[in-house]
Amino acid sequence: MPRDQRALRRALASAFLPLVLTLLAAGCPGRLEDPDRFLDGGGFTCPDIVNELFPKSCGGTICHEGAEPAAGLDLIAPGVVGRLVDKMGRDCPGILVDPMVPESSLLYEKLQPLPSCGSPMPIGKPTLTPDELACVRDWISAQMPTGGAAGEGGGT
Repeated sequence: MPRDQRALRRALASAFLPLVLTLLAAGCPGRLEDPDRFLDGGGFTCPDIVNELFPKSCGGTICHEGAEPAAGLDLIAPGVVGRLVDKMGRDCPGILVDPMVPESSLLYEKLQPLPSCGSPMPIGKPTLTPDELACVRDWISAQMPTGGAAGEGGGT
């Protein structure tokens, strides 16, 4: 190979090498802010049931919100825990939120595909995922029992 061609190749290589290295570095993903969410079992975090899940899945003008919520059950206004824990359902028999037996809670049962009373919830919105259902069950079990199902409840 003639000397001129070798010199030209070296010049081109030295000009393109920084460009190639820059492009390679730009393609590097860098650091993850939350690497645990990409590990097995770390991809799902329970939403805040009262402040996130209820408004997203249960709220709305014809649902469990506002002056005349469906079945008399407002799941959006402040004080929702007090309206649910150990309170009897209005349109279906059972305790709305029973921390002692979360799976028997009317609220949890209505989120199942085939509840024993009425239609499954939420109506007209995406059904809850198995992970979200587990979060609701865990939220129910974490509530403080009031000592009985004697209070006036709202609905489902």
